[in-house]
Amino acid sequence: MIYKFSKLEKRMDSWDFPKIDYQSGYKLIRTDFEKEYKAGNIRFGDDGVYLERDGIEYRGYMFIKEPYIERFDSYPKFHLTRCKTIDEFIKKGKFKIRYEWSNSNINDLIDKTTRKVYKDEVLNYCWNCKKEILDDIEDTEDFHSTLNTDEIKKTSTEVDIFGYDKNWQKISRLYRKKVNYTCEQCGIKITNRYDYRFLHTHHKNGNKDVNVESNLKCLCPLCHSQVDQIHKKNFNKNRMKKDVQSFINKYQDELIKINNPYL
Repeated sequence: MIYKFSKLEKRMDSWDFPKIDYQSGYKLIRTDFEKEYKAGNIRFGDDGVYLERDGIEYRGYMFIKEPYIERFDSYPKFHLTRCKTIDEFIKKGKFKIRYEWSNSNINDLIDKTTRKVYKDEVLNYCWNCKKEILDDIEDTEDFHSTLNTDEIKKTSTEVDIFGYDKNWQKISRLYRKKVNYTCEQCGIKITNRYDYRFLHTHHKNGNKDVNVESNLKCLCPLCHSQVDQIHKKNFNKNRMKKDVQSFINKYQDELIKINNPYL
């Protein structure tokens, strides 16, 4: 059992330790960008700003923690790549601007002048980043919905720990978007952006290296769990069973309506 020690958390905050979400196996991190960048722990990828910890990379983004909110009547944007704005910031070494790295859907902001705290704010996507990364992300909630809780990659490898292409998360997201976030087996359509995470992209021939569209199929977790004996065995693991059950609990009425054969 994992306990939450409030006094220890406050002390760790004062030491600037990254915050961790104890609610699941997913590690939610917020940490000072300057510290991590100078330590060589930051890598700019084509789908996010990666933070390395103990040989593992976590995909996230960066934003200004202490902006002039009240002076300009606006919140800062978040960045997913080394766009024009971030490139100029790094080249000039303007680390007096407090950027933070995060992979959360919401963040706290502190007004630079008044020190007023704005809690749990959703940030919009930087336009310069959007010009370089063409996707459907508009804000930090959109970004967070693309994260898989198992989205952990070993550094300096071409595939992740499950044998998937290093760009698999992006490939999967774009394919699910193309089929309008609809299960191609039972036909259930997901319209809640946060629930896009429920949909899986299945390799028809079982080869994770073949990522052409003809080998991909968008499936809800219930249909995916019944593809064949191998999938039935894999989905019988506790974590996978919980994912399927969470999906059923939320979409049971729709699954009954469309007559999903595996319900």
